[in-house]
Formats: sequence, structure tokens, C-alpha cells
Amino acid sequence: MIAQFIDHQDVRWREFLKRTKHDFYDLPEYAELAAAEEDAIPMAFYAEHQSAVCLIPLLIRPIPPVLNAPRDWCDCLSPYGYSGVLLSPSHEQLPLFLEVFCDIARERGIVTAFIRLHPLFPLPHGPLEKFGQLISHGPTVHINLSDSKEHIWQQVSTNHQRDIKRLMRLGYYCTRDDWNRFPEFMDLYHSNMQRVGAKGRYFFSRAYFEDLRTQLGNRVHLVCALTSTNDLAAAGLMIVTDGIAQHHLLATAEPYLRRSPSKLVVDGMWRWAQEQSCDVFHIGGGVGAREDSLFHFKAGFSPLRSQFRSYRVVIDDVKNRTLGLAARPWACDREPHEFFPGYRYLGKENDPA
Repeated sequence: MIAQFIDHQDVRWREFLKRTKHDFYDLPEYAELAAAEEDAIPMAFYAEHQSAVCLIPLLIRPIPPVLNAPRDWCDCLSPYGYSGVLLSPSHEQLPLFLEVFCDIARERGIVTAFIRLHPLFPLPHGPLEKFGQLISHGPTVHINLSDSKEHIWQQVSTNHQRDIKRLMRLGYYCTRDDWNRFPEFMDLYHSNMQRVGAKGRYFFSRAYFEDLRTQLGNRVHLVCALTSTNDLAAAGLMIVTDGIAQHHLLATAEPYLRRSPSKLVVDGMWRWAQEQSCDVFHIGGGVGAREDSLFHFKAGFSPLRSQFRSYRVVIDDVKNRTLGLAARPWACDREPHEFFPGYRYLGKENDPA
């Protein structure tokens, strides 16, 4: 067996993706830019056994300095989004790969692993639960693009249909990849995040947006809803990889909120993705996978659901307990169920998505 952590520039990462169904979250380029946001090192667990191969994109993070851990201790997590665990040609060797992952991660000084699983690539629960804890967070929404346009439109909620038709009557229209609007979209996104009081991982920097476009190239598409006078009313990013179109970040200009032009953006996304022969348009879920107003907005486009789960593995029990004790002076009295690893709960919010 071959099993090791590989650098994001290792050719085996890209070669594996060429022959395995994957999403943009699995790309080494995405791991690199996500690592910059997390102050982490982009790597992947890579293993081969006979004809089976496993790849887990990861970010290796130093332990928070306040915990005074030895310098060779660290932990890991998936890049933001749904990178998950990729296996080829089947799930048969998953138990073996997880066992080896835990072994070599422990040798490397990794204390815990937090892995966000892909809703569209479900894994058998038994092997996962043998080595860690599987947490269900909530549903995500997707559209089967192999259906006809007419059938997809029939499944859109009456409210969404009415608003989209009204926008078109008022002269609103969609554009795609008008990158002259990109600076406006970034400003719009930051204004939206400030308006709703977002922070942490949801408040992406301008560098993130610019690097996303640079690193992922023509996979990234900017879809804008413009008014009849060409003002930017709403915009969002869609990223297309291996037949999967992913909705990725959306923003609406405050003067147009009551018109819901973001509905026209999402409508334009799935229609164009279908024309490009994509298999599925994954719209995603609510904030932290909760069934909140964002989820209900997305749910209005399709009745199809997948479940988002995270996978939590304590690699080294002794080190984990040591860090838990060290975190007590800074941690709140009660650690929320959603937070992992517990020693990182230093008065900050945690979100699985």
C-alpha cells in the first residue's frame, strides 16, 4: 500500500481527479486559496491499495498559540465547502483507508480531523462511524439538469415563478461573465455581509474572490441581474467542474431587495448550466446547513434534497484531552454541540459549512 500526505503540487492529485468524479472543492488550486484564508498548509491524504485509490483534500493548521502546544502538534480540516472523501473505483476499501489515515495522521502529530462531506457523494456510514463521529447538519438543494427545462420550471415555487416573471416584465435581465462588473459584485457582497452582521469564514476578502478567479479560471462564472437601466441589482458566482454546477456566493443591492433579483440570478444559473450539459446544479443549503431563510429561498427552486454531514475524528486522544484542559481558561462554560474540535472553542462561533 502507498499512503501519505501529499503537497497540493503533487501530480498524483490532479491525475486522480482526471479519472474520478469530483467538484471544484477537491481541486488542489482551491485547497491552495482556501489555505490562504485559514492560515494553513494545503495538502491531501493520498492512498493506493491494489486498484483502489483514496484522496482527502485537507488544510493542515497549527494549534492556536494560546494553548501553548508543542510546535509539532497540528490539526486538519477540509477546505471550506464540500470536498469530502473521494474513492475510486468503489467504497469497498473505505475502512482500510480510514484506518491508515488515522495511523499516519497520528505519526504526523495531527490531533483531530474535521472533514466536510459532499452532499452529492454519499459514503457508507458504517466505516465512518467506526473511526469517528458522523454529524448530520441539514439538507441542501439541487436541481437535476437532465430533466427538461419545462419540468424544472414546474418544480419552482409559485412565489419564485411570479417574482422572476415580474422582474422580466420590468426589464431586468441576466448577463454572464461580464467581468467588468466583478469589482461591483465584490463591493456588493461585502455590503451584504455587513448588513446581515456576518463574520468569520463568510466574510471573504477581496483577495479570495480575485484568487478564486485566477486559480480556477474559466470554471468560474459571474452571473448578474441588471435593471432596465443597467444597474447591478444582484449577482453571484457559479463554478462548473466535471458536470457539477455549484452556486457559490450571492449578493443583492439594497435598493432592489424587495424585488428579489437574486431569484433571476439563480434562474439564469441553472438554465445556462443545463445548456452546457451539466448533470446537476447544486444550490446548497442555509447558513451552517440550517433550515433558515436562505435555505427556504434555495428550496423554492427545487424539491430535491441531499444531506450535508461532517465527519469528526479524534486522531490522538491524549493530545486532544491535553488541549481541552489548556483551553478551559478561554473557553465558554458550555461547548456547543456543533463545535469541533472543542479546544478551538475560544469564544468564537463555529459553523460546519
